[in-house]
Amino acid sequence: MSNQQLEPSSYQKNSAMSLSDIAVLVGFIGIYDLRIQVDELKVRAWAESFDSDLPLQEAKRIVSWHYANFDTAIQPSHINKEWRRRMSDEREREKSRLLSLEFEEREKQKASPEVIAKWKKEFRGYMDRNRVTDAPLETDSGTVAPDP
Repeated sequence: MSNQQLEPSSYQKNSAMSLSDIAVLVGFIGIYDLRIQVDELKVRAWAESFDSDLPLQEAKRIVSWHYANFDTAIQPSHINKEWRRRMSDEREREKSRLLSLEFEEREKQKASPEVIAKWKKEFRGYMDRNRVTDAPLETDSGTVAPDP
């Protein structure tokens, strides 16, 4: 199949991979699995099926992983599902990394025991200066209890 045959068509999705890349990928799959043959219709059909952000190198890694773990013929849906799982894992790792950085930053800002003792002293002084007398308590009968 020549590169001239694999020019982008009007119906091809905007993809991280060109039709030529997908032809290379299908050929790569054919190395692992003789059931998969490369032809223009298959390449165009697979081009319509792949996630638009799937890069060729990652697709090849997924194909290698698939055939290292399964003996079934790979389909675009297998590649898409694994790509989405890997992207989800990457997003979760990034969230965890950012949370760790935030935690470390807050740990750096944590007050020392001396500062906490000073704040407690200031707070107690404020409370002593602004002490409100306790409200009278009622007994079970509804009358105000006498002061002890």
